[in-house]
Amino acid sequence: MSTDSARSTRASREQTRGAARRRRARSSFTRALVIVIAALVVAGAAGAVYSLTQGPRTSTVAVDTLSVAEAAGQRIVFTTNQPLAAIDPAQVTVVPAAPFTVEASGRTVAVQFTYPLDADTEYTVSVADVESASGGPTATISHAFTTGTPPIYVLQRRDDEDDAVFLTNLTGDQAVPVFTHPQIEDYRASRDGLVVETTDGSGAASLTGMALDGSDPKSLTVPGAGTIAGLQMADHDGLVGYTYTDLDISAESGIESALYVSRLGDPTAEPERIEVGADPRVVDFLFVPQTSSLVVLTFDGQLRLVDTVRPDAEPVLLGGALGLSGIERGSGRVIAEKSDGTVLIDLTDLSETPLTQPAELETLGIPGPVVPTAQGRTLRTFTQMGEDGYPESQTVGLVDAAGAFESVFELPDGGDAVMQTCASPSGSHIAVIVSPDLVDNPYDTYARPLPTRLETHIVDARTGEAVTVIGGTDISWCAVTIG
Repeated sequence: MSTDSARSTRASREQTRGAARRRRARSSFTRALVIVIAALVVAGAAGAVYSLTQGPRTSTVAVDTLSVAEAAGQRIVFTTNQPLAAIDPAQVTVVPAAPFTVEASGRTVAVQFTYPLDADTEYTVSVADVESASGGPTATISHAFTTGTPPIYVLQRRDDEDDAVFLTNLTGDQAVPVFTHPQIEDYRASRDGLVVETTDGSGAASLTGMALDGSDPKSLTVPGAGTIAGLQMADHDGLVGYTYTDLDISAESGIESALYVSRLGDPTAEPERIEVGADPRVVDFLFVPQTSSLVVLTFDGQLRLVDTVRPDAEPVLLGGALGLSGIERGSGRVIAEKSDGTVLIDLTDLSETPLTQPAELETLGIPGPVVPTAQGRTLRTFTQMGEDGYPESQTVGLVDAAGAFESVFELPDGGDAVMQTCASPSGSHIAVIVSPDLVDNPYDTYARPLPTRLETHIVDARTGEAVTVIGGTDISWCAVTIG
């Protein structure tokens, strides 16, 4: 046999063995692929069976834990792994209890809280008997979360150094100045930021907008050289409102008590004037929570509802009024003083009902301002007079929708005076601003004069227990200023 013939024979045998190996490898791969596919099919079937036997499950849950404690109308949204059958509100439970509404569509269930939730509190939201749109077993979806603690601000006017707006906590032991100036007239806070009113030597007012920590301050354009009163902020779209009067006003010329609206997000824009009625001068106004609207009381004694987004639209007339006390977060009910008494105006249908008075009204003393809190409760101040005709003491309490009165703060010294009361967003805490020893507590010389010494008493509305006393005034819970 020749050498070439031997090489040819060996090559042939190697080719044969290689082909065999390739066939075995392909066969092994095919068997492995079949096994994997079979396993996936089994797993998928098992998953489908598990899903069918377990009912709908939560895929994601979305909730802003700070916003739910700051403002009404915030939501927790459940997204499930399959479309759902209709959800009845009776299937939903919120612990601790809080009023809510429910919207469900497709794979989402949104639970909207009517009022702000209590700060720093654990809540559990559960939806029972949740069923797939195609039927099958039911399940309960649930989520627990702890609400955040909204920032608290107070104003201190100081003789020995610049005035300051302080960021603090509920106990007042972590105060940090976020804005200082030689003369701070007023300030307001919302989730969108802070706005501070200051004045210069001429008495002309300026406005400065900034972030909640005091950073990125920017001057807001004002109508001119004049005074500003009634500074307010909406909980919507960074809206800032105030009334403005020219310094050089006269009977023939100048702007007087005109209502203007600005936006924190556009500080250089010209403020927008809101004019309604035969006499557009404004006595008082309030932002309607969760909207861009205003309730305005003009010099002609009429209340009107105005949309700042459509200022040229015809305002809604709410009737004659003597004063404007407040608007409840969550319900949109306006408390107004009319010639025949204090009424609640429901902005959803414009209906009016008399404000519920406490059953023991005759024995509580002389009634003072009415401040809305939450869930139909109002904060009232009553002054008890001595036989000499001078104030002897004061009582601050909560009145519920049925007229039950619950005292939360007593001021036994007739020489001290309650200047203002306000409630935290959820109504869980009350702030009472007190002027100690009012007779010997002189007012300063600001455009908005205040007693030199002011104290903010924080009270737990649920227990009536005192939490702390903070030096200063204008706590950010207040929607309006003193006076």
